[in-house]
Formats: sequence, C-alpha cells, structure tokens
Amino acid sequence: MTNRIHLERAEPSQRETLANLVQLYIHDFSEFLTAQRKLAVEEDGRFADLLRLEDYWREPDRSVWFIRAGGQLAGFALLNRNSHCDRPLDFNMGEFFVMRTFRRDGVGARAAIDLIQMHPGQWEIAVSARNPPALAFWPRVIAAAGVRDIETLQGDGKAWTGPITRFVV
Repeated sequence: MTNRIHLERAEPSQRETLANLVQLYIHDFSEFLTAQRKLAVEEDGRFADLLRLEDYWREPDRSVWFIRAGGQLAGFALLNRNSHCDRPLDFNMGEFFVMRTFRRDGVGARAAIDLIQMHPGQWEIAVSARNPPALAFWPRVIAAAGVRDIETLQGDGKAWTGPITRFVV
C-alpha cells in the first residue's frame, strides 16, 4: 500500500461531492444486476437517487464518510442502523465504494478496517450475492479488523439475498 489513508466525516455542504461519487458507484454496481433489474439513467444522464442520500444528511443515526488516499478523494462509506435480519445493531455498512484507480492497492481494506475500529458496538455488513468482488473482500476485512462474536447468516432471499455478517467491535 503506497497511499496514506484518511477517513473524513462528510458535511452537508459536501452533498454534491457524495452525489457525484454515488453515480460512479451505481455505474460500477450495475454490472452485477440481473437482466430483470437493469438500471437506466434518467433523461439528464444520471442514475436516480436509489440510495435516498438526503436521509444521510437529515437523520442522526446515519453518517457519510469520504475515503482519501494520499490526500485524494478515493471513495465513500455510508453508515446507518438498518438491519438486514431485523436484529438490534449500532452500525450497518450501508454502502462502501472505492474508485477503480485506488482498488487492489489496499486502500479499501485499510479504510474499511479503520472505519469499523472507529465505531465500537454491534455491526452488520450485508453483501449482495451477485457481487463477487465484495463477497471476497468483506470476509478478509472483517477477519483483519480484530472484531469478536462473528456470526454469518444468510438473507431470506426476499428482504436480502446474500450473506449478512454480524460482529462486535
């Protein structure tokens, strides 16, 4: 890893920056969607606000984090308290994104580990069964984060399809 990683809590004045990064995230994620759920852009050339970003600025139990590598904006993480298995939690990794140019250099893993360790409590990370890179990434990150009481459940196929990992920091 050649870049110094820094997590920066985003402010409401940075809404546009997050919205721009989310466009890249949705574009990247769209390759993992099935034929029945293809994403189309709106007439303005942008994807719709599928993540309900305004909630992250309004609701106190949500937070936006920018990932910087070597001082450059490299991605974002969205934390919330939405459980995918209807169990109590303190933190859910709602979304996590690292731009392609920063991938495979340890930026994502270091940022994810740092973010997890900064937030003690009961965590949940749900990974889409259709996202092979994330299915490989998150177990490695969780194992390296020094957490305890790791439990992996399978989504019910309706509310969530894929593994749901719960742990305590």
